[in-house]
Amino acid sequence: MIAYNTIKKIIVLSLFVSVFSCFEDIDDGTRQDTTPLSNTDPNNPNPFNGVLSAIEAMPYGEISDSKYVIELDRWDIPHNRTNPEKTTDNIQKAIDWAVAEGYGQICLPKGHYLIGKYGNDIYQAGIELKSNMAFLLDKEATIEMAPNNKWNYCAIAIRNETFVVVSGGTILGDRDNHEFTPRTSDGSVVHDEGHLICIEGESTFVTIENMVLGKANGDGILIVGSKRGEEQKLKDIVIKRNNFSDNRRQGVSIVGGKDILIVDNEIHHTKGTSPQFGIDLEGAGRTNENVTIRQNYFHHNTGGDIVNTDGRNVLVENNILTQGVESKYIDGPIVYWKNADWTIRNNEITMLTPSVNNWNGIIMYSNDNEKVNPATTYIHDNTLYNCGMYMYKGADLEIKNNVMDNGHLAFWKMTNLTLENNKVDHENKCWAYRFLEVSGKANGNTYSGDPFEIPLTPNETWDGCWIN
Repeated sequence: MIAYNTIKKIIVLSLFVSVFSCFEDIDDGTRQDTTPLSNTDPNNPNPFNGVLSAIEAMPYGEISDSKYVIELDRWDIPHNRTNPEKTTDNIQKAIDWAVAEGYGQICLPKGHYLIGKYGNDIYQAGIELKSNMAFLLDKEATIEMAPNNKWNYCAIAIRNETFVVVSGGTILGDRDNHEFTPRTSDGSVVHDEGHLICIEGESTFVTIENMVLGKANGDGILIVGSKRGEEQKLKDIVIKRNNFSDNRRQGVSIVGGKDILIVDNEIHHTKGTSPQFGIDLEGAGRTNENVTIRQNYFHHNTGGDIVNTDGRNVLVENNILTQGVESKYIDGPIVYWKNADWTIRNNEITMLTPSVNNWNGIIMYSNDNEKVNPATTYIHDNTLYNCGMYMYKGADLEIKNNVMDNGHLAFWKMTNLTLENNKVDHENKCWAYRFLEVSGKANGNTYSGDPFEIPLTPNETWDGCWIN
């Protein structure tokens, strides 16, 4: 268990000299530092020690090895955090020209680029990328969305494109200085759709890697795929080794997509407007399936770390989810709805204080409607500290080989439940295992090291110890 009181803080935005060959001998002019982001956690087994360089090996052969370093003087691009409309237009012109000339890797030199221009009455436009290209930021390059009063923005937009890479440096939103002007249609000032990177439509084969993504008024990365009821064509997305910090709504939102890998990221200090999760799978009628969330480090996310409302065949494995010192969960580390299905295995989950759902590290939300997804959810080989699991009004659940240190297993109105070889340690036996109207099978479970008999049967419900 992590010794939180001994954590040593480090600053995310440390300054380093770039060594990536794409940026040699570039005169950048004046750099201005940005508002500091929250600290990363040195307890992360794969810690972030500052801003990262862009990747050198392209993941897609369709991206040419030819490099173009954007010539700031030639394109008259401000790089000292001034003149956002001019900066946006001229970076876009440079990218469009380079793509037309056949360059595959387009490099942005060090500097601080303030962007943003009028898109429409509710949208502030940023930079749009094309197919078959990598947009590579110098380690000391920052793209920042200028303060605006729009409901929506995408600092970087990838719409219906294929074979695209964004890597290196920092992208920042405007949340510290955003103007929350009431929306004309209804007067709302939520303004939760300001995003750093948007991957939309029928985009395929997109990689976001080695970036700092912070201060979005909405999400660090928003993925929105094919329309409701249509075949899902947005697919093959990789989000790897990024530092998501201080985003207002989510680290990553998946609103329709398939074959998505989220790996080796640190996602932290998400706070500001609901739901405030690290990762949110919420298709809203769009298909979410075949999503892997692996080996990420979550902390200080106010709503929770991972929520799955409708994702199918989702794998969550080898992640560390910790509440964080002086932080409170609203919902809890892992939350899902009964018609989602996934495998949750080999994760470490820690709570320090109860959420609105009490001490539940994994909770299944439900209602009186029938479960229509016949798939089973598998929860195996996880370690939970100071928390447990609670599932209700559902079915088709297999929980095996989990360790709960000062935790519990609680089920209400559950059918087809399998409990095997779980180890629960709690000072109160009745709190440790709780059952009300539950059917299934159980064997090999222990309480504080001793065998604990749970007489579940497939065809009749059983009531065990229950605390109202």
